[in-house]
Amino acid sequence: MARLFAQISVSLDGFIEDRDRNIDWMTEDTAVDALHTRTLGEIGGMIFGRRAHAAIAGFWIDAAAGRMAMSPDLAKQTERMTALPKYVLTHGDDAGDWVQSRAIALDGIACLKAEAARPVAVFAGAGAIQSVLAAGLIDELRLIRYPVVLGGGTPLFADDGQRRRLVPVGREDFASGAILERFEI
Repeated sequence: MARLFAQISVSLDGFIEDRDRNIDWMTEDTAVDALHTRTLGEIGGMIFGRRAHAAIAGFWIDAAAGRMAMSPDLAKQTERMTALPKYVLTHGDDAGDWVQSRAIALDGIACLKAEAARPVAVFAGAGAIQSVLAAGLIDELRLIRYPVVLGGGTPLFADDGQRRRLVPVGREDFASGAILERFEI
């Protein structure tokens, strides 16, 4: 059985995007590029929420088509993002046009974990992570915490009144001030 972890960027006040759904406060930080490259090298697949998948697919499709200048890390990430299976958490069967994308229901994730040979990552969005977390399927939470307060936006965690104890298992600091915090669930 493979481990399932969620890895996502978050502001100090717990948001994954601002009120305008802007994420430039994290995407402009090249200090964490090597982390993303390393993470993509260790997984066997990735899960996205339907809206998050649709929002980022265009970027990676353009990158794979060579429509942008790329650092060595971005080139490696593009190769892995294209090759890896992408599971779109949805109630329907539409997985979009991004290569290697397929729809998956929440109740299919346990089977995916059981069959996977390598870890699987849940990368985005908040609703997907909240659903998979509430179902008890996430083994580890990896937060890339940025030194920014957004004052509002899309919260990472549901306002469901449920307390969850997390066990710290690692930390990595980046020159930009971002910090990767890892927790077992």
